[in-house]
Amino acid sequence: MTKQWQLAPWFAVAALAGSAWWWQSGKDAWRAPPARMPELPAVVELPAPPVFQARQALERPPLWASRRPTDAGDPKGGLAQELTESRLTAVFTSGKDQLAILQRKDGSTLKLGADSKPWRIESFDGRKAVFVSADQQRVERLLEHAPGPEPKSAQPLGRPRLPAGQ
Repeated sequence: MTKQWQLAPWFAVAALAGSAWWWQSGKDAWRAPPARMPELPAVVELPAPPVFQARQALERPPLWASRRPTDAGDPKGGLAQELTESRLTAVFTSGKDQLAILQRKDGSTLKLGADSKPWRIESFDGRKAVFVSADQQRVERLLEHAPGPEPKSAQPLGRPRLPAGQ
């Protein structure tokens, strides 16, 4: 009589041969499924963006306190218009002498003193400077505050130091 453990290798070989035959015969019968296209909405053309003229915004930054519409019709107000468009950044006083530092809209500086011509600084009260021209025109400019640098902390960052005795 044949024992079960003697038949097990024959069954394993038969199962392996059957699965190899099934694998080879099924390779030629396989076909890829048909491709599916997703349903996409119709493409709508976007309207053209409106043309934006940013010239004035570049000439007069929006956060300046002196941001006002400029008068384009005043041909003789060259330096007066330049003064009204400038920022008063500093006024230095030494005795009777005063020197005002203004920043033009293009970023350059303009220095006006008590003896400069055609415009000179007439008075400064700590917040407002008054400029007078040779033909007695007056322009008032407010001193604009610029934030200073951040104060440094008293202790350096990192691990606190212990006293030497501990």
